[in-house]
Amino acid sequence: MKKNNSYLILKLFFLLLLLFMFSCNNQKSIKYPPEIQIVPYPKELVKNPQNEALELKNTISVFIKGQDSIKFYDLLINDLKTVFSQNLNFKRSDNIDSDISFNIENSLSNEEYKIEIDKNVFVSGGSYNAISMAKSSLIQMFKLKGNKTLILPKSKIYDKPDSSYRGLMIDLSRMWHSLKSIRNVIDLASFYKIKYLQLHLSDDQAFVFPTDSFPNLPTPDRPYSKQDFIELVDYAKVRGVTIVPEIDVPGHSRQFIETYPEIFDVENGIKKSNVINIANEKVYSALNQIIGEVAQVFYNSPYIHMGADEAKLDLYKNVREVKSYMKKNKLGNDVHELYRYFITRINEIVKSYDKQMLVWEGFRREGKIKIPKDIIVFEFETLYNHPKSLIEDGYTVVNTSWTPLYAVYGGVKNKMAQRAVWSPEKIFKWNKWRWEHFSKSVPGYNPIQLKETPQVIGGQMCSWEQSGDAEIPVLRKRLPFFSERVWNDKPSKSFEEIFSTVERTDKILSLLINDHRQDSILIGYNFKKDGCLWCDPNKEVN
Repeated sequence: MKKNNSYLILKLFFLLLLLFMFSCNNQKSIKYPPEIQIVPYPKELVKNPQNEALELKNTISVFIKGQDSIKFYDLLINDLKTVFSQNLNFKRSDNIDSDISFNIENSLSNEEYKIEIDKNVFVSGGSYNAISMAKSSLIQMFKLKGNKTLILPKSKIYDKPDSSYRGLMIDLSRMWHSLKSIRNVIDLASFYKIKYLQLHLSDDQAFVFPTDSFPNLPTPDRPYSKQDFIELVDYAKVRGVTIVPEIDVPGHSRQFIETYPEIFDVENGIKKSNVINIANEKVYSALNQIIGEVAQVFYNSPYIHMGADEAKLDLYKNVREVKSYMKKNKLGNDVHELYRYFITRINEIVKSYDKQMLVWEGFRREGKIKIPKDIIVFEFETLYNHPKSLIEDGYTVVNTSWTPLYAVYGGVKNKMAQRAVWSPEKIFKWNKWRWEHFSKSVPGYNPIQLKETPQVIGGQMCSWEQSGDAEIPVLRKRLPFFSERVWNDKPSKSFEEIFSTVERTDKILSLLINDHRQDSILIGYNFKKDGCLWCDPNKEVN
């Protein structure tokens, strides 16, 4: 009897051993390519030495709780099915040990996240935006096996950005953008972890914010409604992107003057002036009403951009009303002091709506009226105020260097700038403490490289004078390299490595936004060539 028992125990032992070996061999057969490709590249990425992969099949369970969790879940599932297979099956779970779980942990900073992939996928982040960025990393890492199974590399990822401001601006006032084209730009920004999308809502050509206070101000051929913008804000929010509105004053403001001259015009005898009358109290009252409406629509933005650039101050000289106003407010005889006074007044209005004011570089260093340090300056040209001076004077700065962060496809008077777009490699060589410009008349013509300072909180790419249809082809292979540089002050990957990754992630982006169009000048692009890519004027974007 004992012999039979021993035989049975031994037989059972060998059976279990075979099952174990089969299981191990089966697990080892699931492999992931050695290179894990993500843009921007994470701060820390520890790969499984054997390149083992986690296999997610059958019905994949997903755990996520908190604000907007339903929208987040729906977005995740939609993205995975769109990119990989409609045959994938998912279910929402209340079990934190689900196949994929997303968790907000207060111990992590606002934009810090971790991903652990082993027996399941465990994502933790310091905020909703953090887990949204982790989702973008996962979308770039997933691969499809068959048509019902997803695989991920067993690995550990720790990541957070070096720059708190990672922005992209599009110009709605000069060229028409459909709502669909704006949503596609939001998807692009989200995919590459761009935090802020600035909408340039006013300029000489058009005013596109649908203000109720001044119903004649919105340009008729830009038929956006407040509901349109609110829906865009919500669309961006669930994707981890914040929309920042811009109303450009006192310059670039011809629409104000043409629609309500009794309030905004300066009686200087000049037709088609584009500088509003900042020596009129009615102007401050009007802007207060408009800013209040803007703040309400773009409710989740901590910022409102008020432009304040390229104001033609000479238009205020020798104007009786302006002289009287300056005398009354003890501003002396220099109209630049009136301009500085205007900036400080508008700053108080913006703050009254619990927003922080952003401006383009425009005020000069010298002046009796001190520009408040709580205004963030977007330094683009280095002509009006040198970036070094801004830093020395204690300002917070966002780098929007003309070269290589501007994409301009038409309408600019300067022939060299008229169709300027910069190569991916040129963008990759930039850093947020560097300014450069193509014009010899600008200090930045000789590149300005500052010492590293936390006062430069990031950068922003600016897409000027482009139609909505042009945005994706022009930006899709430039924005990733900008994102890499504002995410990582010191990139751990070479340009060639990132370019190879972008070639892959760009195919995923095409599926997400259902848009495969490419900028014609980047088709067959040779990354060994550097510099500005000047388009053939007769060549259209594909």
